[in-house]
Amino acid sequence: MGGMSDPPMPPERPKVEPEIILPGEPGPRPRGASWMWVSSGRGQGRTLRFETRGPLSLVTALLMLGLGSAVVLALLLGLVLLWIPVSIAIAAAILWSFLRRRP
Repeated sequence: MGGMSDPPMPPERPKVEPEIILPGEPGPRPRGASWMWVSSGRGQGRTLRFETRGPLSLVTALLMLGLGSAVVLALLLGLVLLWIPVSIAIAAAILWSFLRRRP
C-alpha cells in the first residue's frame, strides 16, 4: 500500500487575498466600467468596455420582455379567434350535408 505512506500535501494558498477594510474607512467601492484588451494575434485588437447596469436598464429590459410577450399572446389569440368561425362553418357544412341526404 504505497499510497498510504506518502507525506500529506500542504494545503493550497488562496488565489485571491481578502481585502482588509480598516475601521472608519468606507466599505468596498462600487465597481464601475471594466476594460479588457482583445487581440486576434495579428497585431490587431480592440478594447471592450463592460459596464454595470442601473435600475433604468432593468426596467427597460422588463418592459421589452413584457411587450414581446404581449405581442406573442396577441398573435396566438388572433389565431384562435380566426379558427372559431372557420370551425363553425365546417361544422355547419357537415351538418347541412347530413340533413340534405335524409329523405
